Amino acid sequence: MTTSPPPAGPPSSSPSHLPLPYEETTDPHYAQEVVRNHALQQVKEDDYLIVFTCPRCGAAQEDPLFEPGFRSLRTAGAPAAGVAAASSTNTVLPMSCRCRGDIHAGCPDGRSGCGAYWTVEMV
Repeated sequence: MTTSPPPAGPPSSSPSHLPLPYEETTDPHYAQEVVRNHALQQVKEDDYLIVFTCPRCGAAQEDPLFEPGFRSLRTAGAPAAGVAAASSTNTVLPMSCRCRGDIHAGCPDGRSGCGAYWTVEMV
């Protein structure tokens, strides 16, 4: 398991955060990128922060995860019609960009992020 401190500053402070227009979109590359480049920070025995960069807009982010026995992430594949294929023993984790929506033109009121989403499995 890889652990590291969370990124400095708020989740949207990444210097490479691109002001792309909001678009609800997914791509198998998104999950692959997050699996390849995430870090885990253990907060408590079974509580972690997944620290990652949005594969679409580049915003640094962290998501809390409370899952007993969780040790790593792996690609589950792109969701098909909103449903991801998963093994019978691993938990599917839908993820999405949750950066500041105001940087992305067209982001709906009350929403955040650039619109990118992907699915991984917790193993």
